[in-house]
Amino acid sequence: MNTPTAAYEIDAKWAIVRANDAFCRLFRVTPQGLIGRDVRDLLRRDWQLDFRTYVARALVGIGETDVTIPMVAPSGEEGWFKHALEPLMKDGLLTGYRATVSPHAIVAAAAPPQHWWQRPAQAPHTVWDAELTAA
Repeated sequence: MNTPTAAYEIDAKWAIVRANDAFCRLFRVTPQGLIGRDVRDLLRRDWQLDFRTYVARALVGIGETDVTIPMVAPSGEEGWFKHALEPLMKDGLLTGYRATVSPHAIVAAAAPPQHWWQRPAQAPHTVWDAELTAA
């Protein structure tokens, strides 16, 4: 199975400025539903501050450039995703970053599943199948 690489870019104000088709399919949203949105809106609330600190450290070369974090699709579905960060520079200044994202595991929701792709709470954590999420 050769799944396209899911990726997005943000600017210096954390707004998503670009998201490729693979990322949009993975999160079941259109580019119009993402562009201009704060990327932290796609993170589980308890990780938003940690993510900001992590990204800042990674982009100035102090920390890791790969991390696995919980993200939330606009539908409410949660999953763990591996992020690989690449700084975006213009005229020697950091203007944002590009993240390559790959599914790691589905996180069972506390509420009953409302969509066929959500797993029941008793289901074990499994790798998120990107092909199943294609629109």
